[in-house]
Amino acid sequence: MRIATMTSLFREQRGTDEFMSYIDSMRRCKAAGFDVQDFNMCAMLRRKTELNSDDWMKEADKIREEAEKLGIEFVQSHPPYRPNKYGYFKTEEEEEFFKEITRRSIVISGMLGVKWAVLHPVTECVKTEYNFEADLALNHEIFDEVVELATKVKVGIAFENMADRDNSRRFGATANELIGLVDSYHDERVGICWDTGHANRIYIDPVAPMKEVGKRIKALHINDNHGDKDEHLLPFEGTISWERVMKVLEEIGYEGDLVYEIKTNNYMPDGLKDQTARFAAEVGRYLLSLGK
Repeated sequence: MRIATMTSLFREQRGTDEFMSYIDSMRRCKAAGFDVQDFNMCAMLRRKTELNSDDWMKEADKIREEAEKLGIEFVQSHPPYRPNKYGYFKTEEEEEFFKEITRRSIVISGMLGVKWAVLHPVTECVKTEYNFEADLALNHEIFDEVVELATKVKVGIAFENMADRDNSRRFGATANELIGLVDSYHDERVGICWDTGHANRIYIDPVAPMKEVGKRIKALHINDNHGDKDEHLLPFEGTISWERVMKVLEEIGYEGDLVYEIKTNNYMPDGLKDQTARFAAEVGRYLLSLGK
């Protein structure tokens, strides 16, 4: 197991709505101590990344070449996710745009050698509510083509555990719902991404369901909070028992890496970001020591 971070660790720029380029972000993550990275493409939804251009494949090639030059390994990716709990967009144009950037993100994941692309399950709230079979059907309707494409480019799909929000339930928030979704594919290339922060908002004991999910966990989103908001803090800044998390990962035979999904740098001045990123890497190394 190795410590890793999403490329978004340096993406946000204080005082502006512009993003740092992927290559610049990758370089700074590498310099901070992260040789292993998650290629985060969520910002494609905001149409401001180099991968939103018509030359997106050339841009992806540049990123691949730079990663090889730097010795960066991309073990996970995070394609864009639907911005509301329903899974639908208001217009057909928005839906088609989202389908296109999702397709691109899977192709790019394959180009970069990503092992697991992480997707958010969706919730059926229009035809009916609180109906497992309806939720399952909607997820297959939306994601079957994505899984098929991912298989062609040799990328696994990991569905992420969600957290309830806006006083409403979200499908995939519980371990048994995720198990039902993943097992319905009958495919070893479909698994689960366990988000530690989401679990801490849903469960009284957020570590116990990891045992229930077990070997289905193929990817991780490592972050902390205080149980009420999606704060995306560094481990030990919230209330999660990281000693137990590391023990359970060892017990279930988790074979992936510890991948940060943290907002440590989102509001930091640029002059402090490298220091905070190096500290995050140090915290990660301490986490790894707990599993030995």
